[in-house]
Amino acid sequence: LIDHGTYVTGLARPRDADGDGFISHVEYDAANGGAGLFAFVVDPASRTEPSVFGGDFALDPTTVGTARLDGDEVLVARDDVLRTEDFVFYADLHFTPGPRWRVTNKLYVEAYEHLSEVAYGFAEFADSRVVEDQLIVTFSEARSWGRMTLVASPSVRRTDFEHANDFNNEHFDRRDLTGPSTARDRRLLATQIDRDYTNYSEGSYTSLGMAVLADLDWDSGLNAVLGVRQERIDLRSRQPVGRTLSAAGIRAKDTEDAFSWTASLSYRARGAFMPYVTFSEQTTVIVGQGAEILPANVAGRQAVASSELVEVGVKGAFQDGRLFVQAAYFEQERTDFSAQAIATNQASRSEGYELELRWQATERLSVIAAYTHLEVVNLNTLENGGRFSFLGAGDLPDTDPTTFYGGTVGGFVTLASNPDAVRAGVPKDLAAVTALYEWSRFSVFASVADVASVYSGFSQRVKLPAYTLVNAGVQTGGRRWSLTVSGKNLTDERYFRANFPNLFGGVVVLPELPRHFQASVSWKF
Repeated sequence: LIDHGTYVTGLARPRDADGDGFISHVEYDAANGGAGLFAFVVDPASRTEPSVFGGDFALDPTTVGTARLDGDEVLVARDDVLRTEDFVFYADLHFTPGPRWRVTNKLYVEAYEHLSEVAYGFAEFADSRVVEDQLIVTFSEARSWGRMTLVASPSVRRTDFEHANDFNNEHFDRRDLTGPSTARDRRLLATQIDRDYTNYSEGSYTSLGMAVLADLDWDSGLNAVLGVRQERIDLRSRQPVGRTLSAAGIRAKDTEDAFSWTASLSYRARGAFMPYVTFSEQTTVIVGQGAEILPANVAGRQAVASSELVEVGVKGAFQDGRLFVQAAYFEQERTDFSAQAIATNQASRSEGYELELRWQATERLSVIAAYTHLEVVNLNTLENGGRFSFLGAGDLPDTDPTTFYGGTVGGFVTLASNPDAVRAGVPKDLAAVTALYEWSRFSVFASVADVASVYSGFSQRVKLPAYTLVNAGVQTGGRRWSLTVSGKNLTDERYFRANFPNLFGGVVVLPELPRHFQASVSWKF
């Protein structure tokens, strides 16, 4: 499909026993004599013979064929729902009691409601709220050797959440993309009947923190920044009885102490360059897509994790500040790699370097160029010798895919397929150049980004091609209004992005938009 645009068509066998137009979990689970439509393969890379699945896994052989897909023939169905409401309020209050003192209070409030329903078998809702108040007291004083700035900042952050999802019997391949969603693939979703969820959690977590930072700036050019933060985090989560397929009720609570720190040293040389080095360790609360924490993660003390960062680099300013360059090397690693949210915050180690150039060529023309090389390793996968992943046709090359496209096959993919446990879907190399030209009330901008090829899944069976993306546009406006017209993907490049690569990368990918144009108008008041 990716290389040649050829798609295997075919209809899954009917499972809608009661004729209501939807397939319930009960109807799915009754397939194959009660075994359902999920199969598991251990180490698929070692398979040299065709895998055999139950008859209900197969597509109707009388409907099997091939076709070429257009870019708009995707899994999206007319019945799909994606609705989000987000309320944000923030206020900063500033007070200056003296020439060396500054006091700031930052208040942040957010309420978030989300509903997602996907016909082929996924649903999710979230109703979450957060309130955070942070007091920042700053003392700054000139000394004989330079300037000293001290900061003390107590804070409190409270998050309340209610979240549920439904992904049992989520079958990507039952839908024939050459036609609309039908009763052969449309599942009865938990959000439509308010039961039979896969996960359901509600609760809260509160963080009380105290941070202290010192910024010491010597006249000799040396600068040191040292900071620490201590937190106490109270976590509570429960799964109500009767809301999930298991119907089990679970409660968990825990209190964890977390410590973060940072240390940075830089030196402004007499020339234009400033070398620097930064070390830090940061604590993170591991949450899901709806800011939720599952009771099992609280009970297992896997809701809080820390990561370490080392960055070494050099900055430089030239041509009276009109030319800025920076080069940096960095390593970041999760130290508690058993704590993770598989969709939003996975345990990993990142290593790479980046180069950046910003040039004010003339009063009207500015140019930005950047290059990034990044390698990401899945730490828990490396520790476990492999990982669970859903399997596609490329993972079982000796098996006719039409014999399992009516269901879902998963497997434990060992490191034999990916010895370094490299995270899929993250291009190693990315280069981009952006130019902006301004005159009077008009500005013209253009950008070119070159992205390296990358595997779409952990098993490294499907490779997404490299691509070059060209965008350009024009903007005009006045004191309160602006009009922007832009063209995206002007060379009409055919390219893709990975979709949850560690789980579904071998099964589905995301086609990106062809050449298209956008216009936007904004008004400030």
